[in-house]
Amino acid sequence: MLAKVGTWIGRLLSAGALAAWCGWLAWSLSSFTPGVLGALVLALQFMAFSAALVVTAGLWAIPRRPGGYARTRGRPTPMPVVMADALGLDRSFVAIAGEPDVGEDDTGEIAWARRGLGVLGAARSRSATPPAVRIREAAWSVVSIDGLRRMLAIVLLIAVLFTGQTPFDRPSWSVVALLAGGVGGLSLGHWLLSGGRIRPGARLVWSMASVGAGVGNGTSRSGLPVRWMTTMATMVALNLAVALRGLSDRWTHGLGPMSHDGRVSAMSLAIGLVFVGLVSLRTLPRPELGFYGATNRLEEPSTRRLALGCTLAVAVLGFVVGVLPADGPS
Repeated sequence: MLAKVGTWIGRLLSAGALAAWCGWLAWSLSSFTPGVLGALVLALQFMAFSAALVVTAGLWAIPRRPGGYARTRGRPTPMPVVMADALGLDRSFVAIAGEPDVGEDDTGEIAWARRGLGVLGAARSRSATPPAVRIREAAWSVVSIDGLRRMLAIVLLIAVLFTGQTPFDRPSWSVVALLAGGVGGLSLGHWLLSGGRIRPGARLVWSMASVGAGVGNGTSRSGLPVRWMTTMATMVALNLAVALRGLSDRWTHGLGPMSHDGRVSAMSLAIGLVFVGLVSLRTLPRPELGFYGATNRLEEPSTRRLALGCTLAVAVLGFVVGVLPADGPS
């Protein structure tokens, strides 16, 4: 009985959240700044909404089954495995891409992303597959390529910070509430529809831990695990972009000018993704390369902490001076 109540509440929340998100998209269409960057940001938003719609459809009516997949030793269960369990997909469907013995340079994310792209690309040719199964497989595939969509979003965010072009006008608080309600409501709705398997925020953490998965062949050229290095490099790039934008608008003026509201919004989003990345790093296996590690000069853990800590420090400085009003101290 409680499970049915939770399912219906999850459906209502998801439907209401999708409606709120539609309100945000309608505002985005009417207020985006013409240009290549604005069009790309708008297209990415519609891509994210489409992904949310497909996942909601897959979770809307799924066969309930007890238990779940076993946790992966040494790290939390990867999101594609959790999603397959929530959708009631056969274990062999995930095992095709999710569990090859590929070594420490690919912890499964690259293979899952390629499998997801393949399933989406072959959707029309699998007419013999029941529609209910196809939509659940599509929902799994959308989640498996979350890292690719996160990479696109981060590239566009860094482009906004460097160019100073704001894709949209300043939204009112009611419009911001529509976006917050849409994203938050879907997170809670999917948590209920999945029987508690997909926790709020878990997909965001997963997308940062698998950012860019699907690009390249997964071979490490530095001796460090690919997933770990990609997440770390993404955080460093975001830190540097925030620092350069804040310092430029306050003192150096090396980058093109950017409106105060646009600057605060873009830098806040970037800093938020950096802190999500810190959480994501805790879900990935830490590289163990000995005292000297890949550098052969410095203790490897200290080098990593130094790189991340220094860029985070300058990002905080850039953020602080960037959010000050235009007539603040210089």
